[in-house]
Amino acid sequence: MTAKSIYSKLSGLRPQAKPAQRARPVASVLALLAEAGIHLLLGAVLAGAVLFEGCAPFGTAFVGAAGSGLYGGAALVGACFGSMTGLEFSAGLRYSSASILTFAVHFAFYDWKVLRRPWAMPLVTAGLTAATGLIVRAQAGWDLEGGLRFALEVLLTLGAVWAFQGALAPMRRKGDRPSAAARRVGPLALVCACLTAIAPLTLFGIPLLGAAAVGACLLCLRRPEEFFGWLGGREAPETTADPRAQRVARQRLEQTANAFRTLYDSLHSAFRPPENDNDISVVFDRAAGRQCRGCALRDRCWKTDYNTTFNALNDATPAMVERGRAEAADFPRHFADRCIHFPGLLAAVNEELTALFYRRQYDARIRESRAAVCRQYAQLSDLLGDAAAELGRELTPDGIGSRRLRQRLSELKLDVRACVYRDGRGLMRVEAEGTDCASLTRPSRLKDLSATLGVPLRVELEGDGAVSLLQQEPLMAVAGVAARKKSGETVSGDAGTYFKRHDGKLYLLLCDGMGSGPDANRESTLAVRLLEQLLQAGVDAKRALATLSSALALRGEETGGFTTVDLLQLDLFTGEGELYKLGAAPTYVKKGGNVQRLTGKSLPAGLAEGGTEALDCFTLRLSPGDCVLMASDGVADRQEDGWLRERFAAFDGASPKDLARELVTRNLKAATDDRTALVVRIDDRE
Repeated sequence: MTAKSIYSKLSGLRPQAKPAQRARPVASVLALLAEAGIHLLLGAVLAGAVLFEGCAPFGTAFVGAAGSGLYGGAALVGACFGSMTGLEFSAGLRYSSASILTFAVHFAFYDWKVLRRPWAMPLVTAGLTAATGLIVRAQAGWDLEGGLRFALEVLLTLGAVWAFQGALAPMRRKGDRPSAAARRVGPLALVCACLTAIAPLTLFGIPLLGAAAVGACLLCLRRPEEFFGWLGGREAPETTADPRAQRVARQRLEQTANAFRTLYDSLHSAFRPPENDNDISVVFDRAAGRQCRGCALRDRCWKTDYNTTFNALNDATPAMVERGRAEAADFPRHFADRCIHFPGLLAAVNEELTALFYRRQYDARIRESRAAVCRQYAQLSDLLGDAAAELGRELTPDGIGSRRLRQRLSELKLDVRACVYRDGRGLMRVEAEGTDCASLTRPSRLKDLSATLGVPLRVELEGDGAVSLLQQEPLMAVAGVAARKKSGETVSGDAGTYFKRHDGKLYLLLCDGMGSGPDANRESTLAVRLLEQLLQAGVDAKRALATLSSALALRGEETGGFTTVDLLQLDLFTGEGELYKLGAAPTYVKKGGNVQRLTGKSLPAGLAEGGTEALDCFTLRLSPGDCVLMASDGVADRQEDGWLRERFAAFDGASPKDLARELVTRNLKAATDDRTALVVRIDDRE
């Protein structure tokens, strides 16, 4: 992420003006804070607009339209607050998660040209709303009416983001302006959405107060220069990116993270085990209350011969509990012969024992659900804390590199203004703007600039009159994937992917859904998609896996499904990496002629507790020529994989794809499970 783009994300302001055109600083700062406050207010109001049975997509849609700068951060805080206070707990958590993921995607990939298209953020927001909604909807079951409502909600989100972008058009950058139709429809759509949220606040049956508030907000959004003109003249204040805005956004995210952490602590301490009569003695007390109350021998059994009765019931307890039901042979003969209502007592005991087991099962599920909710709040707090820390990181100007670069550009007689920066890891970033910037992206020019600065460079972002260059990774990866479904199935239950993030980290991901066929494919594909979205957004791998495991545990409460996860994270600058496993088959690492077998003991995602401590983690250090093999459990038996290790040890690294294909097609007659193999070789970048 470049220095200029960081400031742009934080402020969302117009390009920097020349010194002679700058308005007075006080007016600029006050206008900035007031507009951010308006976004926060609208986000909170829109988040509470419920259309039908818990459908409230407008808060998330407003976050998707607001962008990734200070305004977007303010809209995110408002939407999370409005969702958690104005909606039911599960719905509020769902829409807060969708809003956070939407903001994270826009923040992480702000520099991508595709996200500046008018249709990009509507599709992203609608997709994330659908993804979070699938988890919630799956717990309640699907029917025709529920499916139609879910589809309508996704379409409303798509249209709302598109319309809200038009309402916010005056505050967007020149290159990000929405279509003319969106600018015409947007203000009316925003007014209608706000009126839906504040409909209960009426005066003589007319929402005059709400209409006035929305009108004032729209006036500020459409013509902020007129609203704040009395502070600094009649002209619109041209503002520059201010580090104070960065501090404000960071502080708000930190405060929100602390609030969720406090909520987690309070819930964790408040949740107590349900006070239920789970003592086995209750079974006999209740059964006796039903059968012995009107018996002629009641006083003899429960007063005169109390010890004899107590010992008889106590003797019957172990066998009864182990078997799950009581039988006549469990009770001493003298007790069974004396009891004149013994068959009825035995039936009552079995009924009460079954009820006891159901209560215990219910209590266990209550505890698991409460623990999962607490973990979700803790993970949400961690994610917001990470976002705040990211805002706190600043690029350090490299004075020597900047002078060298400017001197070389002057020698080449290029109309380019450039600066060199270093990020927190010491990696170089170059920001350039000017009429000749396009020439910097040519391979020969990149090679020349790389020689000038002493490090290889690559193009990260190329725009109109501007270009961003990043230090090139010294390592590269060559990957090959092959898959084969189980005999008799239409699709494979395995899913995998690999991708490189903008910071030079490579990710290899392989998931195996429970069983095989379409159901397993649906679970594994969902896990891969959610993990990829979280990782691409910059979420730490451990927290991404913990969040996935908690979400799948809640999703699988009814179905009982689970998914194994294999995740390799590798830094292509240093070769250092981590391998994370959740119930997955062994992974093999080849260094020279030696093959190391890495296997874990953790449970699959959906069965694990959901915390980072439940993960199996292995630290790796890979060098050019090293290879990694990830395979699902259908490729080789965990106890009989000697042939696979021998074949991998003999692999010369020439074609990872050929090796993967060979592994999944070996002995096809014994294909009793889905097979997937992913092979990657690390090389020096030429």
